Amino acid sequence: MIIKGKSYIAEFDKEINNFSCINNTVTGSDYIKSTPQVPLLSLTGINKADEKINLMPEEAVIKNEENTIVIQYNRFSGFSISAELTIIGKDEKIIIYAIIKNNETDIDVVEVLCPHISGVFLSDDSEDDYLIYPHHAGEKILNPIRKFAGEKMQNYNRSATKLVGNVFIREINYCGLASMSWMYYYDNNNGLYIGSHDERFPVTGVIAEAGKDKPYMGFNFRKHYRITCGQTYTTGNYVIAITEKDWHYGAQIYRSYIEPYLNFDHTPEFLKSEYSLNQCYNFKRRDSIEHYFKDIPDMYESGKRWGIRHMFIASWNRTGFDSFYPEYYPDMELGSAMEFRRGLEYIKKHDGFTTLYINARIFDEKSDFHKTVGEKMALRQYDGSMIEETYGPEHFTVNCPSDQLWRDYLIDTAEFAVKAYGADGIYLDQLASAEPFPCYNLEHSHDNIGDFNNGYLYILKELFHRLKEYNPDAYLMTENCGDIYGSYVWGNLTWNGEDYDEFFNIFKYTFPEFVQVNMVNPRGWVQDIEEKREWFYHDMQRAILLGSILWMGVTTHLKEGTEFNDYSKIALEFRRNIQPFVKEAVFLDNKYISEITDECNATSWELADGRIMILCGNEKKRNKSEVKLVLDRTPATIQIYNTKLEKQTIDKKQNRNMMLDIGNERLWCFIIDFPN
Repeated sequence: MIIKGKSYIAEFDKEINNFSCINNTVTGSDYIKSTPQVPLLSLTGINKADEKINLMPEEAVIKNEENTIVIQYNRFSGFSISAELTIIGKDEKIIIYAIIKNNETDIDVVEVLCPHISGVFLSDDSEDDYLIYPHHAGEKILNPIRKFAGEKMQNYNRSATKLVGNVFIREINYCGLASMSWMYYYDNNNGLYIGSHDERFPVTGVIAEAGKDKPYMGFNFRKHYRITCGQTYTTGNYVIAITEKDWHYGAQIYRSYIEPYLNFDHTPEFLKSEYSLNQCYNFKRRDSIEHYFKDIPDMYESGKRWGIRHMFIASWNRTGFDSFYPEYYPDMELGSAMEFRRGLEYIKKHDGFTTLYINARIFDEKSDFHKTVGEKMALRQYDGSMIEETYGPEHFTVNCPSDQLWRDYLIDTAEFAVKAYGADGIYLDQLASAEPFPCYNLEHSHDNIGDFNNGYLYILKELFHRLKEYNPDAYLMTENCGDIYGSYVWGNLTWNGEDYDEFFNIFKYTFPEFVQVNMVNPRGWVQDIEEKREWFYHDMQRAILLGSILWMGVTTHLKEGTEFNDYSKIALEFRRNIQPFVKEAVFLDNKYISEITDECNATSWELADGRIMILCGNEKKRNKSEVKLVLDRTPATIQIYNTKLEKQTIDKKQNRNMMLDIGNERLWCFIIDFPN
């Protein structure tokens, strides 16, 4: 059975229940080079003994007409479960959806895996293949077939690959650990987009896999939804696109789907001029006290001397950071609640503002209230067990945000912090960072097992509106990124982790309106001083080239008399000077940037008045470094700024193509003006 589009011919094979061919007619490449060993659609069920069962399709009846293939499956693994799988060819896209009916009394369907395309290999060599994967703000993985099999990727904490049979599988859940529900696989000639376009936003596993014995990639989505006997479920659309373009085109496809469901105009005006914050986790941690509430004015003034008026306060709660959550009361050893409030009032009276940290996810098992309250709030797995997580020496269970008990408690706690202590904003830790899960607790108020994301959406929306009643300029922040959460959030703390394939440009390009906050302190976990220096300059450069808010530990990590302190002040001044451009600009990633010297980097932006801004970084201060631009118009002049804030204007009327010198200084800003 064949369907066609502007850029492809695809063949569905009844015997393997999958695509046997996806041929890119523009490049001549057949993407399916190994016969898939998996069906395009499969299910997972749960029986009366709370055991999971893989359910494979049987008894296929296929119709093919008007560039549409409809497959009717009458049974799955012998059970009375049916599905109608529809595949539509349209333009460069293949649109897929399924309707599933459960008529089985002994099995509930709890997971839908679709569309599981496999055996994908773009060309004869995978060395120049890239996978765009939505882990946090994004990863750009070179040669994922090799990387997935490597020991390093298999030890990548929550985002690790796992060997299942002869396949290395990597799966992260949306929306949280996965910030978006799309992937893109491409090389110099071919591109493959695969996305889950479901405006109901269920918990969705984003799955990429690599063959162990044969070189191929596979892609899949796992939706968590419980279908009981007599119920019918429609998956929503999945989209596959076959192109010759790079990952930016995939971002545009995904953006066009989800944009109508997002709000990009919710940031208070005063925050549009901000470019840094002073993060203060240095009150109390595991019985160690570094500062008291009475020190807040002095801590604020330390940041203000740098020109930073935003004070981010964590470790203020009972027993300090990562302990006794969710008992968010000012710790008595640090001072009284009124002393805490007076500190925040001082900041406000002296032209500053504050954000208070609250964890939005976990419950400390040693709390006196865990047995009576925490277990009721806890998210339950299919076998009835709670999910446990460990941070430092402390053990926690994960709360269910789609249940009314935890949802309302969290909203009230955050609202009280603003009303009682006078904070301007609330930071909800882990909300868009840690993994969402299905919840099988039948006593909870949610409609279905995959409502985790919608629970957090309710929390953000309700809290956002409540805080606005106290202060029209109130705002929210979250840890890391989640596309659907961005409608209610000013800042996403996109933190730097270990040396993997982080590429924050992906989320930034897809959603340039959403503000990232990047950590730029020296990495505390790096022991070698030279390695620490390299990472420091790299992290600072990346944050500034992305136009991110600089997350700076003025009172902790950036002590006076150090190289880190000295350069942080220089970089902060540069960041301050480009903020008038950044706040009105659209991030274009690498558009117009043709070449750049190795170990240097650059980003491009379009300003509101049509000018182009190019930000360049030369973190190692290589003398002979250049960036080549290929513009679509002939420029008139270029204004140049560097780290020393030296400014010059040069005439460039003669050429759309140019080489610009970026030697000697670590940071550069070029503002390109065009004739009227």
